[in-house]
Amino acid sequence: MKQIISFEKEIPFKTMVGEIKSISLEHTLEFQDDSSIAGDFIVSGTYKLTEASRLEEPFSYKVPVDILLTESLEEDTRSVDIENFTYEILDEEALRVKIDLAVEGEEKEKEEPEEIEQEDVETFEEKQEEVEETVQEEEDIEEVFQEPKEEVEVLAVEQEENKNEQELRQEVLETKQEESTLTENKVLSAKENIDKVSEQTQENVQTVLEDDKETSKEVMHSIFSVFKDADETFSTYSVYILREEDTLDEVLNRYHISKEEASLYNNLEELHVGSKLILPTVIPNE
Repeated sequence: MKQIISFEKEIPFKTMVGEIKSISLEHTLEFQDDSSIAGDFIVSGTYKLTEASRLEEPFSYKVPVDILLTESLEEDTRSVDIENFTYEILDEEALRVKIDLAVEGEEKEKEEPEEIEQEDVETFEEKQEEVEETVQEEEDIEEVFQEPKEEVEVLAVEQEENKNEQELRQEVLETKQEESTLTENKVLSAKENIDKVSEQTQENVQTVLEDDKETSKEVMHSIFSVFKDADETFSTYSVYILREEDTLDEVLNRYHISKEEASLYNNLEELHVGSKLILPTVIPNE
């Protein structure tokens, strides 16, 4: 028997993936018993952050595997190996791998059920006859008392129906009374809430109008104060991708800018390997 089992897995990378330079697939899969296999696929190799980059970064990932076969295989004949392996890059963020695994081996012969001895068959038939006779006797006794029993059951059902009908009427009457009381209370409560909301709304509107006047004055003053002392300049921008060996201070010194200037264009508190930094280069207009 040879069976092909296919797997597909997306492996996320910590940084951008521009190009896979080398890749290999190994496995540690082994038979745990006659019909189950467990272990790992190991995908490893090197890649570039971008196609233009000269540096190659290593990677290695384990993919756990657990397989349960529908048939049991003979221990001396069974084997498991990789039949086919392909991969592709997804949006420069992950690697999708497709693996075909070949499982081979001879199926174990199924054990035949044990034959039932003739003595056991005869003993079973005798017990079955005894049970049938007992059941027949019980049915005969039941027929004798069946008619009076049916009359009593009919009377009990009628009494139960009358009782249920009375209880249902009482529940309907009580429900109507409760609904009437609740409706009156809801009307009074709604009227009180409307009055409170109306008063609060008027106060909020007046507060917002007064705050808007003060805020408008402050904004206009801030805008004109910025333009008053500003020098006319031209700016260019560079995009830098952080590597493992980089530090923020080294990168900023290389581009001659301060942390305060860099924070205007980047969130410096959430940087990691592979993050893209926008770095301005300011040139005065002479």
